[in-house]
Amino acid sequence: MDTGLISTRYASSLLDYAIASGDEKEVYMRMKLLSEMFPAFSRLRSSIANPGLTADNKKELIVTACGGTVPPSLNRMIDLILKNERETQLQYIALRFVELYREKFNIQYGKLTTAISIDETRERQLIARIQKITGSELEIESIVEPGIIGGFVLNLGDYRWDASVLGELNRIRNRFKSLQEK
Repeated sequence: MDTGLISTRYASSLLDYAIASGDEKEVYMRMKLLSEMFPAFSRLRSSIANPGLTADNKKELIVTACGGTVPPSLNRMIDLILKNERETQLQYIALRFVELYREKFNIQYGKLTTAISIDETRERQLIARIQKITGSELEIESIVEPGIIGGFVLNLGDYRWDASVLGELNRIRNRFKSLQEK
């Protein structure tokens, strides 16, 4: 069976059940954390798929990767995943759940790259301005990249707003090149 189909079915069911249970926000936070654990700990996926571990050991490992505690709806879903022996699909289920949650609750995910770290107040102000423009809630990951020299680069969905010094220098260089070619 298709990995995308399996993950979508489980993730969609979990989202519906979490909403009905009223703990969708907590499940979202735990699934987001779980999806971040797989790339951070490369052996997590192979450990969960290890046939030598019992279902209880696998569940303990999964719950630990979710932050140590899970809401009841996620607990039941983990039991179902283990019962149906779909633990190898858990990473994809977590990623798909995060996507579906963001779609359902109109949350846009983006990355804000700055040359130096900015304080929380300025970050909130920038996010508030962008939320007014987009009309949706934003979830922004801040990244510090000294190579952009100054300003910022915002990647939001398919859009990229490059207000960096490096970006402006590149645009100027490209204009000079096009003038020289004429």
